[in-house]
Amino acid sequence: MTSSTTSFRSAAPVGYGFHPSDEELVNHFLRLKMRGGSDHVVSTIAEVNVCDFEPWELPGKSAIQSNDPECYFFSPRNYKYSKSQRANRTTKAGYWKGTGKDRTVTAESTGEQIATKRTLVFYSGRVPNGVKTNWIMHEYNPTFDFPNKRDFILYKLKKSPDDTPAFDGGESSTSNVTEEDVQLRTQLESFNGIDEGDYNLNFALNFTNGNMS
Repeated sequence: MTSSTTSFRSAAPVGYGFHPSDEELVNHFLRLKMRGGSDHVVSTIAEVNVCDFEPWELPGKSAIQSNDPECYFFSPRNYKYSKSQRANRTTKAGYWKGTGKDRTVTAESTGEQIATKRTLVFYSGRVPNGVKTNWIMHEYNPTFDFPNKRDFILYKLKKSPDDTPAFDGGESSTSNVTEEDVQLRTQLESFNGIDEGDYNLNFALNFTNGNMS
């Protein structure tokens, strides 16, 4: 497929929710997409060159239109230059910037590393005066290899609530950070590295009691 979007797009049935785990996204959907010949199986995720669009335009490109806060896309690798391995994350209105440390996605049954997961935040404008927005993407880079593969990355896009404090990481922000915001940020950062699939009642009780062993 050479077009930037798939032609399949439909409204989700009432009550529909698409919430695959990181392992399912990579080991099932992305692996099948890279192998080819299974597009009918993975058609619930649209093929889109994400940097051809602004983040607020991407939800309309999702294969299934629903009220879910996240949407998912396969995207061909996009490099700044033809002979460079440096990713191009620039759009007409801004750019995506990595934040935090890359995380590892592993297959539960084998313990094999199957991808790295990177968090990207969208900034409007240009470096070094970009303004941080509430648009966030998780970028899944596969680490498995096989012959004749098609080169794709998988993205999960989400917009944080508008009332979430905006903290800059070197660029300017539209919000003035208060002491209360800093405290909230500290609390939120305590959850860094914890995937939703790892969060359970026992973890919540241990965290509340201060027992993180």
